[in-house]
Amino acid sequence: MKGFFRKKLPACLLALAMMASLIPAASAVSADLTFDVDEDSSVWLDADDFWDLYDDLTGGDLEYVEFTGYDDFDDYGWFEADGYDYDDYVSGYELYDSDLDDARFYYDEDDTWYDDDFELDSLEFITFDNIDDATLDFEVKLKGDEGSEYATVRIEVYGSSSGSGDVKLTYKVEPNKEVTVDADDFYDLFDDEDGRYDELLYVEFTDYDDFDDYGCFYAEDYDYDEIELNEKELDYGFFYYDDRDMSDRSDEYDLDTLTFAADRNADDDTLAFDFTMRGVDGDKVYGTLYIEIGKGTSSKADITYEMDADDELTLDADDFYDLFWDESDDDTLLYVEFTDYDDFDDYGWFGADGYDYDDYVRDYELNESDLDDARFYYDDRDVRNDYEFELETLTFYTDRNAKDEDLFFDFTMRGEDGDTVKGTLCISIGGGVTAQGGDIRYTTTYSGRVQINANDIARFFEESYPGYTVQYMVLKGLPSYGSLYYNYYGTSKYGTSSSMRMTEALCDEIDFYFNPSSSQYAMTELTYVPSGVNYCAQIPFTAYGTGSRSVSGTILISVNLDTVPDIYGPTPVNTVVPFPAASIYTAVSQASGLGLAGIQLLELPATNVGTIYVGSGTATRANTSTVYGYSSGNQRISQLRFVPASGYTGSVEIPYVACNSSGVPFASGKLCLGVVRQMEDYSDISATTWCYKYVLELSDAGVISGYSDGTFRPNDTVTYGAALKLIMLAAGYDEQKPVNSNVFSGYLARAKADGLVSGNVDLTAKITRLAVAQIAAKAMGLSITNLSSVQPFTDTTDPYVRALNAAGIVGGYFENGTSTYKPYNTLTRGAMSAIVWRMEQYQ
Repeated sequence: MKGFFRKKLPACLLALAMMASLIPAASAVSADLTFDVDEDSSVWLDADDFWDLYDDLTGGDLEYVEFTGYDDFDDYGWFEADGYDYDDYVSGYELYDSDLDDARFYYDEDDTWYDDDFELDSLEFITFDNIDDATLDFEVKLKGDEGSEYATVRIEVYGSSSGSGDVKLTYKVEPNKEVTVDADDFYDLFDDEDGRYDELLYVEFTDYDDFDDYGCFYAEDYDYDEIELNEKELDYGFFYYDDRDMSDRSDEYDLDTLTFAADRNADDDTLAFDFTMRGVDGDKVYGTLYIEIGKGTSSKADITYEMDADDELTLDADDFYDLFWDESDDDTLLYVEFTDYDDFDDYGWFGADGYDYDDYVRDYELNESDLDDARFYYDDRDVRNDYEFELETLTFYTDRNAKDEDLFFDFTMRGEDGDTVKGTLCISIGGGVTAQGGDIRYTTTYSGRVQINANDIARFFEESYPGYTVQYMVLKGLPSYGSLYYNYYGTSKYGTSSSMRMTEALCDEIDFYFNPSSSQYAMTELTYVPSGVNYCAQIPFTAYGTGSRSVSGTILISVNLDTVPDIYGPTPVNTVVPFPAASIYTAVSQASGLGLAGIQLLELPATNVGTIYVGSGTATRANTSTVYGYSSGNQRISQLRFVPASGYTGSVEIPYVACNSSGVPFASGKLCLGVVRQMEDYSDISATTWCYKYVLELSDAGVISGYSDGTFRPNDTVTYGAALKLIMLAAGYDEQKPVNSNVFSGYLARAKADGLVSGNVDLTAKITRLAVAQIAAKAMGLSITNLSSVQPFTDTTDPYVRALNAAGIVGGYFENGTSTYKPYNTLTRGAMSAIVWRMEQYQ
């Protein structure tokens, strides 16, 4: 059975699997090929997509495609293809519901000879105008030189009633402030989506949330008068990209002047406005405008800088000079004053060189109460009086624990000739990490604690250098968010008896040992304490081992309101699996309360397990550097698909981080797939059962089975005999025939012969956690000599328990710095299936 699971799962993820009660099942695979089309448009069904699908399924060459079953589609459009009808070759022959049954679509056009033979490469679906959204499924037979295969083709139709639109724009505004849309944003979206060389003419809003309680819109009409637009007025408005196309009609406005003004007491919310963009030649593109109130000011700052927590950034005086020169009447910048700004004292402070009380001060500290009165001069020779400073020295210093935030500062620039120009400065603090690394991953809530597991470091080292063992670890930095402590609970016997917060200096001074002496510091005593919520912290390290080997990596810690539930779904062998974008979005939102803008994959499956592709073909493989967008971007989550290696069965886990609109990760999760030969059906096990994943995959592998009445009984206590059989099968033993009346007697006889158990054993008694660990560690051949000298549990020193814990197969119960194993507790069949599943993963 060792060949069933091919991929070793990192122990930190194995520990998370015990929280499977949070895991929702992903929907079953619904389509092998998916094509998108708008109303009053068309989409070509690419013949090469069908060829690649047939090749993936069989390794053969496709001959033709037949439609064997399909949804009614006559209300949404029709197919066209080039081919024969009544012995005549017809270009663009129309195919409706009644015509599709008899047609064959050949990959090679030279094979089309008879009536109802058509060229697959010419197959096109054309939609009607003014139709609703629809999902049309078509069952097809793929016939080639390796026989027939069946698949599902899906056509997603986006009609005029679409609630989300094809494209999206997002602006942000604070209460009592306003944000003006950028007409070029609409133009660029129209240009990207249209594809017919049309140009944007105007935008009209077709559906939107109630917004009168949050604010109102303003826009300029033909006479340059600013007109207030409430909900009733927005319906009838036409917003023109080029104001020269406007007439003197009362319902036409300049798109570039469309402004949303939030009320002073507007609640935090996101308002959605569906719109239609129409081109000069009549083309249409649908979209949705989102206005986020109370979630940061508009991203349309005139000057933007990005920086990290615990960092400093000096503003470039020439950026202000250039902006002033462009916007003024060729005047020269004299000074800058800040007129309104976000609270920033909780994130950092400004420093600048200049005068205070007639003294010239280097790097004078400016907090919120000071910034109002200051002038920042472009030419330092003009700095003479109190609260006058040199613009080129203006520096923002972020706190060590500054959270991710965009800080906005409204300013006024004044010139030597008296011109004034207003603008907005944005300082974007990215206190989180990029999705680089994440070699070891943990997750916690904002009130939780993360104890770094020394065995995770050891396994990470040994994966790079098999046969070598880790000796100690050096921290290469501290997390931007939260704090890292040594001996946080004050219970350690190593290094120091006091709790100690780690600093950069201590990172340089201390080595953390896998097998420490009493005077050395232990890897096991590092504890991460969160600060804030919804972010990913990163701890870089280098592990050193025998043979002068070393390897560097990162620990990624996801801190959220709740743990991001795994997305799990079983899938038949040799079946392509599209990524369930909506399920991933829901899982992240459920745990964080936030919507994700995209995901970045942290790890790709081994080639003998399968490959993740982007799009319907095999030309583009997914990578771990791209952020795949949820609703925007050139490459999206919905375009990702996992193609299992031919014949592979087993467990597939694809870890990812969820990113915000700035590409900053704020949560981590996993997409999990169980590739099975058949779906075992137990009447008392469903997708919502916490051990569903383990039971389903182990049943398919023949390791476990249920009862004759069709139940699995996950809450029943496991007997010694049943546990012995499961452990031995998971460790690679063959089935053992009984040697007496007890069905498990053959396993006991073999176990005693191989030294797995000894003494008198009651096969009908309930087995303990201690006995499970001893039998499993021996059956797997785990070493009990290369273990950390730090005891992982306070209630047992058994070396086999420690070995199984070091392998990441069993965990303990941690509370206030104390970890127990509870060796004499019994196990349920569900809990036993989780242990056996991890054993299979380890093989």
